[in-house]
Amino acid sequence: MELLNIMCASPNQVANATPLPAISAKFSAFNLVDVVYKSVDDTPIQASILIPKDIKPRKHPLMIRWHGGFLVTGNRLFQDWYPQWTLDLALKHQAIIVTPDHRLMPEATGLDILQDVKDFFTWLLTPGNMAQHMRNSVEVDLHNILMNGESAGGWLAWQSAVLHPERIAAVVAHYPMLDMHAPQFMEKYEKQLFTPPAPQLPVHILDDFLQNLKGNEVVTSATPPERLPLGLVILQQGRTAEFFGTDRSLYPLDMLDDMTSMPPTWILHGKDDSAVPVQGTRNYAAELHRKLPEARLHLSLEEGEHGFDNHGPNGEPASLETDWVKKGADFIERYWPVSV
Repeated sequence: MELLNIMCASPNQVANATPLPAISAKFSAFNLVDVVYKSVDDTPIQASILIPKDIKPRKHPLMIRWHGGFLVTGNRLFQDWYPQWTLDLALKHQAIIVTPDHRLMPEATGLDILQDVKDFFTWLLTPGNMAQHMRNSVEVDLHNILMNGESAGGWLAWQSAVLHPERIAAVVAHYPMLDMHAPQFMEKYEKQLFTPPAPQLPVHILDDFLQNLKGNEVVTSATPPERLPLGLVILQQGRTAEFFGTDRSLYPLDMLDDMTSMPPTWILHGKDDSAVPVQGTRNYAAELHRKLPEARLHLSLEEGEHGFDNHGPNGEPASLETDWVKKGADFIERYWPVSV
């Protein structure tokens, strides 16, 4: 399906065109286990555990990864949005990965999604929940966690670190949605999103969708481009707050006022990002330095669009040998994995 047709299709038309794909060869170095970490009105919300196939019998660090999708679309194993170098970093350290889904807007609010983050950690930290899926004397070190997430997943990774700073050794936030007060999210104007630009979609795509909701829907996963038109209209029309909410706990730059520490964080962001502008990362870095001057932050501001580490300027993905990745990984590896 051509991009223009995808963007102009109704959410239901797009959904019918994109069945959930089979597990990608991208994950072939891992054994996968799907678990339900909570249910909402009898709707299960799942996470996948990725265990390196060559894992050794000892205690292993953990990487938690939240997917992107503007909080409107995406799923935990959508290969096109899963950066290969993060999988390679996990394999390098024989880390076990857990990648959760969460409820999606507009059916859910930002506070609903934040509650999913809290409930995921309740499940993760409950004795036995991870251990029951390990074999051959493999253990999970729940005090040795690297948080990771792209775009909206960067917001989720940041929130996770704030909720459990005693557990999180470090954070990697890819082009994260941190400045949620920015005009990109809150104001209506013509926005050139992505390269080539997505068309300016008619607002009725969103309004018709909302009108057909019964009010009790729980949506926890979508394979892009499913629901992508909804996310684009929300952005183009500046209606994020309508669904995300205005509670202060949802806005990282506001929350910095109350924080006394932040785990070491590496933020990578494309200078040409048209979906989540790089200025948001610059604003966050400035506020972090002003309010928490002792916080450790490594910035990789590189040429490229949204998702630049997964689809670079020439189409190639970044790797652990990419210069800026090597520098960022060196920073992270000062703090994670923690020596055991």
